[in-house]
Amino acid sequence: MRIAVFSDIHGNISFFEEFLRDAEAEHVEKYIFLGDSVSYYPFGVQVIRKLREIGALCVEGNHDSMLRGEFPIPEKHEPVYQLRKTMAEISPEELAFVKSWPEIIHETFNGKRITFVHGSPLNHLKGYAYIDSELALYDNPAEDIVFCGHTHRPWIKQNPHTLMVNVGSVGLPRDEGGGSKPAWALFDTDSGSVSLHRVNADITPLLSLSGVVHESVLDALRR
Repeated sequence: MRIAVFSDIHGNISFFEEFLRDAEAEHVEKYIFLGDSVSYYPFGVQVIRKLREIGALCVEGNHDSMLRGEFPIPEKHEPVYQLRKTMAEISPEELAFVKSWPEIIHETFNGKRITFVHGSPLNHLKGYAYIDSELALYDNPAEDIVFCGHTHRPWIKQNPHTLMVNVGSVGLPRDEGGGSKPAWALFDTDSGSVSLHRVNADITPLLSLSGVVHESVLDALRR
């Protein structure tokens, strides 16, 4: 089975749809989302609806936690996050869908033990796993592969027992030169292989949102 593992859409329905076209071209059969459906871009509800439509298996991100009312929204960040707009638009049924997402998922595919989490196995919602951080060296004989997101920067690191995979971000890539290239990981359960993919997305429709989306978010597109 070919699985698309992806994260951090952040209300960017435009990039999300471009990613889905790319995943379809790769003959993806299953979608696993690592959290942060909302914030930054104003189309969080549309993103949540699309996640339901494709039957994605989802884990909770820290921005989903704010939408769920589990974490307070930092007032100084609300002009950037614009979460209250999404909270006002979302239906009870859609919110219940987001509230059903667990913090972490453990699965076994063809004997390989896989962990799916937003931040890290040590801090599910807020752990930052960068390629040059200690979390990149995370190694657990009970976990063959860990898929995570949250940092918006994709990378792969093979440790003695555990392959660490940060799938990057679909909606708001933050790595230098990657602002217009949504990132995701393709996991082939038959071969056990994992590969990172980038999508050359069109930023033109998003740049037209100047005045609606915070300029710091639009600046990230131009990296």
